[in-house]
Amino acid sequence: MRRGRRFYYDLFSRVYDKVIALHSADKAGKLRSWLVEQGGCKGGMRVLDLCTGTGSVAIEASRTGSLVVGLDFSWGMLEKARDKGKGARHLVWVQGSAPFLPFRDESFHVVYCSHAFYELRDWEKLWTLGEVKRVLLPGGCFLMMEHEEPSHPVVRFLYKVRLASMGSLDSSRFISKELKLFSRFFKDVVREKSPTGNSKLIKGVKR
Repeated sequence: MRRGRRFYYDLFSRVYDKVIALHSADKAGKLRSWLVEQGGCKGGMRVLDLCTGTGSVAIEASRTGSLVVGLDFSWGMLEKARDKGKGARHLVWVQGSAPFLPFRDESFHVVYCSHAFYELRDWEKLWTLGEVKRVLLPGGCFLMMEHEEPSHPVVRFLYKVRLASMGSLDSSRFISKELKLFSRFFKDVVREKSPTGNSKLIKGVKR
């Protein structure tokens, strides 16, 4: 199953940016700048972009002068990210799995996860929250940006089918109580809509 998921994302990497731009209503790519700004990245910080995909958020964060690690389990996604990030400074790509992060405790000031968290299996979501807390420095923040559930019934149905195909069979129940779950791992948890209105941001600080 895991090999099949990786193969799917290797193929999906070819159209990933277009799909995200369409769903998030952010064809100009301004949403990633807004996300990075919310994390307060600056020179000297260490930043992790979890499930980096084709690296858009990681590349944007590296422009702040922070040392940024983009992690993904799909080699196809990482190859695309490397191509996009050629010439960028302070940027490292790592192949790895979100629920089993290959980093020491308290390694990062900020951790991002953009439009990928819901596609983790249900048990992976909880393990990933624990791992994010582990690798964050005290007072560091985790920022998760995700699609809002589409209002159009047909689009909403396709959205749920895609989540289910990735193993997220209970995502609707998770979404309904996600703030409560995030509060088990982080303090000062807040939720807000993105400037486009099609995505949301959940942010928490390590206890």
